[in-house]
Amino acid sequence: MTRRSLARFAGVLAGMALLLPRNSPAAWETGAKAGFDTNVKRSVSGGSGDLFFLGYGAYLRPATGETRLDWTFSAVLEGAAYARNTGLDYGAISLSPGLVYNIGPVGTVSITPFLQYKPVNDTDQSAWAFGGRVDLLQRFGKNLYLGEYGAYTDSRARVDTYSYTEFAAGVVFGGNFRPGSFAEIGYEYSRGDSFLTGTDNIVSTGTGGMGGRGRGTSRIYSSAFGTEVVKDSTDSHSVGFSAGIDWSPKVFSVANCTYKAIIGDAGTARSTSGFAGIGYRF
Repeated sequence: MTRRSLARFAGVLAGMALLLPRNSPAAWETGAKAGFDTNVKRSVSGGSGDLFFLGYGAYLRPATGETRLDWTFSAVLEGAAYARNTGLDYGAISLSPGLVYNIGPVGTVSITPFLQYKPVNDTDQSAWAFGGRVDLLQRFGKNLYLGEYGAYTDSRARVDTYSYTEFAAGVVFGGNFRPGSFAEIGYEYSRGDSFLTGTDNIVSTGTGGMGGRGRGTSRIYSSAFGTEVVKDSTDSHSVGFSAGIDWSPKVFSVANCTYKAIIGDAGTARSTSGFAGIGYRF
C-alpha cells in the first residue's frame, strides 16, 4: 500500500467521521490486560512462550438501536510490552467508523472499515494496515445469539517478510445469561500470508510446495527472534472462548483463550494464547 493510497484511505475515514452527527452516546474507555502466548515466534518446530501486558484507551460510539440505520465509531490507542521478547513491544492507533442496519429485534448487519498504524520495537515489523469487516448477528430469544463475519486485512510492514494480506471468515455462538455479561465460543478460518520461524533446516525450492505456493520467499534473519524468518502462504484455523461481565455501570472484566494452527508449506505453527483484563468506562 503506497503512502498516497494510505492518505486517501485515511481521508475517507476522516470524512465519514466528520459527516456523522454529534448527538451520540459516545464514551471513553480505558483498560489493561495480562496475557500469554505459547508460540510468539510462530515456530513450526516447537516454539517458545512469553507473557505480555497491554494497556489501552478508547473513544467508542456504539449503535443506539433506536433507528433502522445507525453508525458507529471507534478510536483506540494501545501499547503492549513482552516479558522476554522485548523486540515485540509495540504501540498502535486504530480508527474504525461503521454502519449498522437493524433487522428488527432478530439481528443486525454491520460494515466496518479500519485503518491502523503499529510501530514495533523491532522496526522491521512496524506496519500500516487497512481493511474492513462485515458482521451478521442473529438473536434467538432473550439470551442466545449467533454471529458470522468476513474480514479483509492488508498490512504493509517496513520489511516485506512481515507484510501480509488475509481473508478471514468466522462464526460465533454465545449468550447473555445475566445482565451485563456474555460468554461465547468461536471458530475462524483465514487464508493469506504469514511469517514463520523454525524453518532453518528447510531448503527453499523456489517452485512451491503444496498447492504450488512458493516456499521460503522473503527469507531474512531476525535479530528480534534470533533465527531466520520466512514469509509463507498459509491457511489458519482458530478456536476460542471469551467471557465478560460488568461489575458496575463503569467497571468490567473480560477473558479469552484461543488455540490457533497456522499451516504453510514450511510446516505448521501451533499456539495457545489468552488474556484476562479489566476496564473502566467514563
